[in-house]
Amino acid sequence: MKNLFFISILFFLFSCGGETKTDANSAETTSSPIETEQTKVNSDTDAPKNSNVEGTNVLAKNEIEKEMKPEETTTDVTAKNISSKTTTNSKPTVDRSAAAPIAKNEIEAKAQIEAEKAKALSEKIRLEEEMRKAEAAKKAKEALVEKMKKEREERAKVAEKQEKVGSILGSNDKKPSVTAGIHGDFDALLKKYVSSSGVVNYQGFKKEEIRLDAYLKVLEKTNIEKTWSRNKTLAFWINAYNANTIKLILKNYPLKSIMDLNNGKPWDVKWIKIDLRTLSLNNIENDIIRPKYKEPRIHFAVNCAAKSCPPLLNRAWTESNLNSNLERQTKSFINNSKYNTITAGNVEVSKIFDWYGKDFGDLKSYLNKYSNTTIGAGTSINFKTYNWNLNN
Repeated sequence: MKNLFFISILFFLFSCGGETKTDANSAETTSSPIETEQTKVNSDTDAPKNSNVEGTNVLAKNEIEKEMKPEETTTDVTAKNISSKTTTNSKPTVDRSAAAPIAKNEIEAKAQIEAEKAKALSEKIRLEEEMRKAEAAKKAKEALVEKMKKEREERAKVAEKQEKVGSILGSNDKKPSVTAGIHGDFDALLKKYVSSSGVVNYQGFKKEEIRLDAYLKVLEKTNIEKTWSRNKTLAFWINAYNANTIKLILKNYPLKSIMDLNNGKPWDVKWIKIDLRTLSLNNIENDIIRPKYKEPRIHFAVNCAAKSCPPLLNRAWTESNLNSNLERQTKSFINNSKYNTITAGNVEVSKIFDWYGKDFGDLKSYLNKYSNTTIGAGTSINFKTYNWNLNN
């Protein structure tokens, strides 16, 4: 509306200017504003005449331009204000390419610190656990030493009592030898249930199995002293082997052969508790008796509960009877035709001499030492088939 108002005024002024010019010079054709302007420039003499019209034209042109410019100016100012406001309100730009490595380094540093703390804590816990285990082991050792001391005192009392009075069990005609000491009960059982030829009455043993168990318990609690003589220690281990072999048969009785047990390897099973250890029959014979005492005659003392095995002695082995019984058992076995055949031209002996050949050294010489028949130099030695049936 404002623009329309100014245009109307301009139109009115134009109209007035035109009429004045017509009255002054009616013969002239009305000039356009452009021509009027050109006339002004080219002729200074005409300026006074046309000053009103030209001034009016200039004013009109200026008004038109003035009317048109405010909008543009307003728009420009508005745009500038918006741009200025935007610039004022916008946050300063951060160079993130430079900040990223710094943030990463800080995170890595914190992670490293936490890792070191965790490692230190873990090490502390480990050390505390080791100290706790060491303390527990120390207490356990002290308790074990004390227990062993008490058991040693108890065994000493039992041994002393049995040395003095022997076993109070058993029939009058099968009394154990007083010299048997801790082996007194076993001595009585052997005399009662084993014949002079080594045949074992397992049914009789079964009736007094509790008594055999009591003897095995004595062996378990016996402390094998370093001060014991060689014969006393060896006698202890021979009795331990034989008594536990009998116990093995009784636990599985009735049976036809010891080979029926444990897939034919009953000697490898560890179940015998002696000297604070759990041993097998093989441990006793091959890890203790044979390597420690290097005595080949023990093969005629330990019994494997088989018919082809050297006969079981019907008395307990002791420190005092060890050597004499070893000599007797060896000579009896070698000259017994049930186990060995020895003639001047033919020698066929037990498989024991084959299995444990290195214990006997020169076998022919060893056999001739005990054989009633001398084996000739050119005579070959063969081995019999072993009979594993029960020795009952």
